[in-house]
Amino acid sequence: MKNNNSKYIQSAGLVILFAFATFIVSAQTISTTIDKKDILIGEHISYKIKIDLPSSEYKIFVQIPDSITHFDIIEKGVGTISIKEGRNIWEQKVIFTSFDSGEFTFPSFACTLSHATIASKILFTDSFKINVGYMPTDSTGTPRDIKTIIEVEYFNWLWVIIAASILIFLLVLFLILRYLRSRKKQLPAIQSFQAFKDAMKSLDTLRKANEEGTIPTKEYHTKLADVLKVYYSRASKQNILNKTTEEVLEKLKFHALKAETASTTLQALQTGDATKFAKYNPSFAENELALNYLRNTIEEIEQLRHQKK
Repeated sequence: MKNNNSKYIQSAGLVILFAFATFIVSAQTISTTIDKKDILIGEHISYKIKIDLPSSEYKIFVQIPDSITHFDIIEKGVGTISIKEGRNIWEQKVIFTSFDSGEFTFPSFACTLSHATIASKILFTDSFKINVGYMPTDSTGTPRDIKTIIEVEYFNWLWVIIAASILIFLLVLFLILRYLRSRKKQLPAIQSFQAFKDAMKSLDTLRKANEEGTIPTKEYHTKLADVLKVYYSRASKQNILNKTTEEVLEKLKFHALKAETASTTLQALQTGDATKFAKYNPSFAENELALNYLRNTIEEIEQLRHQKK
């Protein structure tokens, strides 16, 4: 009797366990939704998979391919399980679009449900008809003018750069020529014949004093150099009275004196410098020679003045 009771108990337990397992398996439901079925080319569609699970111990794998005919998967998303109103809800969101116009079927996907103590189960999502079209035409039928192509104004800066370069070149050239002309005007241009006459008279006076021995040697050479400087200052309207021997010779270079004249002028002035600063005592002949040298210098400058007129 006891054996019969234990058999009944075992059989009842198996029936209850089988019924519970059947309940657990049958409690797994899947649903799919999309936010739109009519789209324009390139417009996104939100596709959501939702599975109602009896517990959170399930692992879900959805077989979504990387490419589907007429459709492009933008984002597959990640499946997550959350508890909503006491139920375990698994959800995954997929974003896709299409760049082909027409009506196409978005296919069904296999979803594998696995559990540590229960056999795996495969559920399938729903398929959908998707209508892909272009931008709808204007239903008002209002005619519109055909507009010509608008020409874009293009300003070529190359010609501006070329023109600016030419202007700068001309300006620089003008300034250079102006400088050269002003420099030419600044060159000594002897203008007074009276200065020449006075210089010759002063030289005659110095010659007579030298011959008579009535003038000291140092004073003689000082006045001799002053005759040249006074003549040049008056004739050229440039004050060179305080110029040194080297500075006076630099001024005389502007008149293109003969090489011999330039050399003798230097010799006469250096003799005067030696007399004034080195206590050199030249002879009567050297004094006379220095005077003749400076006379020749003044006469050549005067001659060059007449040639320029």
